[in-house]
Amino acid sequence: MYIINKKSLIVFILGLFLVFLLDLPTLEAIELDLTAAQDAVGKRFASKFCEAKEKGFSSESSSEFALNNTYLKFVAFPENDSFVEDLWIYTIDIIRKDCGNYMTEEDETNLRDFFQEEGEIASNRDLYLPN
Repeated sequence: MYIINKKSLIVFILGLFLVFLLDLPTLEAIELDLTAAQDAVGKRFASKFCEAKEKGFSSESSSEFALNNTYLKFVAFPENDSFVEDLWIYTIDIIRKDCGNYMTEEDETNLRDFFQEEGEIASNRDLYLPN
């Protein structure tokens, strides 16, 4: 039978504690909740886009205004085309409802291209940020 002295027991417990402390799982945005992204990004983007359109800005200027006043330029999306597409559908539905009377089909096409480009950047955020 083994006899464990107090010092060895303390070292063993501290070692286990250190292993568990260093082995914390890293957070990865693989399975994001679309509802949270919609609330944080989609609604805000739509709101700021409509605010700029109502003031008479062009679609391009409104898109840039919305981008600069939302979290879209800071978030990282999963590399999942359907995630960005679902977020786009959610966002454009709000825009159509809130300021659709300021939008033409060309405006919507330009906005979709802009949104898809920003979604691509957000899905590959690590490629665009310095190490």
